[in-house]
Amino acid sequence: MLTRLFARHRGAEAESAIRPNAATDWPFPFPPPGRARPTPPGAVPPGIAYRWPFRPVDTPPLPSRGVPAPVGLAEFKRQVAEWCDDVGVISLDDPAIAHERDEVLYVYPHARSLVCMIGEENKTAMQSRYLPSANSELYRCEERLWEMGRRTVKYINALGGEGLTTTIGWPQEVGQRWADKIWPLSHKLVAQAAGLGVIGLSRNFLHRKFGAYCLIDTVVTNLEWPAYDAPVEWNPCLQCNLCVASCPTEAIKPEGDFDFFACYNHTYRDSIPGFLDLVWDLAERPRKAFRKRWTDTQIAALWQALSFKVEYRCFNCVATCPAEIETAFHDDRQVRRRYVDETLKPLTYTRAVEDEQFVIDTPSARERYGIPPGEWRTPVDRRARSAEGVRLVSLRRIRTQSVDAMMRWMPQYFRSYEARGLAFTTHFLLSGPGGGAWTMRIADGRCEVRPGTIDTPDLTVRMPALLFLAIHRGEASPVWGLVTGRIRLAGRRRLFLHFPRLFPTEAPSSTLARWVFLARRSFARRRGSRDTASKAALR
Repeated sequence: MLTRLFARHRGAEAESAIRPNAATDWPFPFPPPGRARPTPPGAVPPGIAYRWPFRPVDTPPLPSRGVPAPVGLAEFKRQVAEWCDDVGVISLDDPAIAHERDEVLYVYPHARSLVCMIGEENKTAMQSRYLPSANSELYRCEERLWEMGRRTVKYINALGGEGLTTTIGWPQEVGQRWADKIWPLSHKLVAQAAGLGVIGLSRNFLHRKFGAYCLIDTVVTNLEWPAYDAPVEWNPCLQCNLCVASCPTEAIKPEGDFDFFACYNHTYRDSIPGFLDLVWDLAERPRKAFRKRWTDTQIAALWQALSFKVEYRCFNCVATCPAEIETAFHDDRQVRRRYVDETLKPLTYTRAVEDEQFVIDTPSARERYGIPPGEWRTPVDRRARSAEGVRLVSLRRIRTQSVDAMMRWMPQYFRSYEARGLAFTTHFLLSGPGGGAWTMRIADGRCEVRPGTIDTPDLTVRMPALLFLAIHRGEASPVWGLVTGRIRLAGRRRLFLHFPRLFPTEAPSSTLARWVFLARRSFARRRGSRDTASKAALR
């Protein structure tokens, strides 16, 4: 993608004046798709992910210990702002967090208000191409927020109330709730409801003053106020799509979609996905295959993450966001040019060209990068200064314990680029323990899953819930389920053949698959050579 972006830089400058959909008039180093288009009625909205209600422990609720605050909200915020970079307060009953209300009460049964605290990050460190500087700044800001939370709780105690902080980062309830939602409260939603900023196209929180260079933590308290903060009415996200251009994995889409697993498998490579991949390969791969898949550099990176702290492999969506200089960036062409030349281009080139890229292993990815079955990375350039190139990683199924949790993950597993031209609705009718009915709608390159039977289905799939879980976890074969009659199809049965492509696991790596891949690539090259020769002859 980077090669195409920089190759068309001059063309984009010439065309910028005639693009009516551009967010503003500056010359992009890539064709700007403009502001995100509104979703047509009846279409699948971007970023769809249905939230099932949290199921708390089945115990009678405790009587609330809500306490009217002895000071006004303005005075409370003024005092807390002495040690916080910014602060906002919302009610537990705010509609923005209605889906998380039960989870907050699970953490603290007497919660009545949420105090949102902002910690500013050092912009220069976050924009550095040297990743340890950005990672260190991230962790230092987390430590500052922990201290802010302690001082805020002490102040609440002095006012006669109670409070506690939720976790800003690790640890989470991995041992209790993985692979379901492991955090009780979404700090970004609280900050947005408190009027501190807006969640942008990149899914980062954009503060009204600090832009993307901030972290958030929340104090849950039993203090109550008669009135609370309200969301801002303006959006600091310029829809400039610089985060789209700088993302090395193309996880951020200009239409508003976000490929969670593309970001997760690259940026968090030295966290959960890389560790699980290493353990599974140690258990399943022969020694020769393991040495092909894992270099000493990757193993050393995991050792560093386990011994010290996780090092995230990319901050481009944060570092290239100009939200904190919104007015100057929008009004001054020289500011825009300088920002693109000094910030966007160096970071984009470093992450997309000089750093190693971790890409989900699918047939389309192998075709794109020319990696045959049995190989897992592009050829190593021995002259390169760093471990550049593309490394294919398995999109391993997160082994959920319930169908509910698995269905929440399905839109994230969905590969939109494999769904061009497809539009159909499927009813899944699952019997036995943990079963139920779910509706999956695929249209416009998006996937939506809802509980219940909604709309008229094009395909109906009936099977035991435990078999559905086993197929998702890679422990059973859908082919064998069809042969034995445990999977029954109704409607347009051929649509069932699309699911392995739309929700892929690991691409085949047998010798036969390798020969087929090489033969197809050779045929495509010959056909391309003939087409080029024919065009030259016609000229």
